[in-house]
Amino acid sequence: MKLFFIVLLLVFSPLEKSREQCQEMIQTAIEALHNKEHVKSLELLINAQNMAITYKWYEEQFLALNNIGANYYQLSDYGEALENYLAAYNVALDYLSPRKEMVVLNNVGILSFEEKKYKEAENYFSKAYTIANEYNETVKKGIYAINLGLVHNKLGNLDKANQYLDMAFPLLHNDKAIFLQGKFALAENVYLKGNLEEAINLINSLIPELNNAGLLEHQSEAYLILSNIYQKEGDLLRAKQYGLKAKSFYGSLETLIKVYEQLSLLNYGSKDFEKARVYGDSVITLKDSLFKVKSRNQFEGNKVKFDIKRYEKELEDNTRKFNAERKVFYILIGSFVLLLLLSIWAWKMNISRYKQKRIISERDQKIKMLELENELESKNRKLTVRALNMASRNELLQEVLQTIKSYKDLASNSELKNLMLQLKTHLKNDAGWNDFLIHFEEANYGFLKTLKEKHPSLNTNDIRFISYLYMNLSIKEIATMFNITPDACRKRKERIGKKLGLKDTSNLYQYLSQLQ
Repeated sequence: MKLFFIVLLLVFSPLEKSREQCQEMIQTAIEALHNKEHVKSLELLINAQNMAITYKWYEEQFLALNNIGANYYQLSDYGEALENYLAAYNVALDYLSPRKEMVVLNNVGILSFEEKKYKEAENYFSKAYTIANEYNETVKKGIYAINLGLVHNKLGNLDKANQYLDMAFPLLHNDKAIFLQGKFALAENVYLKGNLEEAINLINSLIPELNNAGLLEHQSEAYLILSNIYQKEGDLLRAKQYGLKAKSFYGSLETLIKVYEQLSLLNYGSKDFEKARVYGDSVITLKDSLFKVKSRNQFEGNKVKFDIKRYEKELEDNTRKFNAERKVFYILIGSFVLLLLLSIWAWKMNISRYKQKRIISERDQKIKMLELENELESKNRKLTVRALNMASRNELLQEVLQTIKSYKDLASNSELKNLMLQLKTHLKNDAGWNDFLIHFEEANYGFLKTLKEKHPSLNTNDIRFISYLYMNLSIKEIATMFNITPDACRKRKERIGKKLGLKDTSNLYQYLSQLQ
């Protein structure tokens, strides 16, 4: 059996190594994605995906597809991102647990949110939240609840948004960044409800935390909300101040466009038309820049697609080469398996022969034991017959004595008296007992020795009584052997039982049978 496991290890270890390499490629690709090295990330992920498809590694296939989608999302190619997300969703649905499904559903929801398709986003976030709740995925449940709060803010369902945010906060204490995003969503919710004073307090307490966490985008959005609040209250000076602060913390062109639009409106409202025009022109310039950035991202995406096609061609050539090598590898595996099967067959044959020899030996031993038991049983039967003959003889002698005693002229008949004396002598003769004892020892070797060692206080008559009892003779038969009445025989049995230390003398035979 040791050979079997060693061969299996030799055969399957290359496959396990390949899976480890696949996982390492995915991890390296994720790191490249975070560093915005999209070409490198996608090449690694495509390679890992093809390996995963070949060997039906569904976990790795899912991870590759999901991160390919993430690359295209960062490249602003939402169509390609969605296609890969849906492919990952199908793998999760068919082969993996619902925990994987909810990850893809959330990602598709984010795509819909970015494209301002808020109803679709709400639908995907809700499905993800339901799965997280069903499987008690606490952190994921909190993240999806915040996403639902944000999308319901956009849809104007402010009470519903507030409910989701309240559910999220207790679940996210250990994830500060997500927790702060949830607090920002709550501040936005309060602002949209028109509770301006409460919104100001919430945002002012939140801004230092956003700054410490490095969440520039949310910090800029927070200042922008304060600017909008003071604009509504007619305090254009403070509204401008917060607008300028929002400008200094922007994280994306989209946010900066919203800031410049706000500053343009504020300067126009305060009749500073020159600044209003400058900020208005900046909005146009930024939108043009944003369009160029998205176009450049799409160009990068198309370039990546071209490179991937070229890479797939190389991969196809390598796959053909790999398949040829794999055939050789399978032949080696087949040889190993054949050798293994032959080794197992030889091993089993040896075991079978050994078992047969052992069975024959055990049967011979059983036959010898049966022969010995039969011999002992035969000797014990002869002893029992001998003892019963002695009992019958003694019983006959007693009957003859009783008959002689009934004669009326017994006292005057000397011949009858002599006959009675001779008969009584025969009843008391122990020569038969000595002969019986020799045969008993032969048939039950060691019994009397053990009895005497355990109970040295027993006398000859006690041992003689116990021997008859051990042979399972009845009280009446034993009484005849001892030339005593059955009642006297029972009393002797009780006395001997007490000598042996038995509380219940009825268990005497059972005790004796277990003694040897």
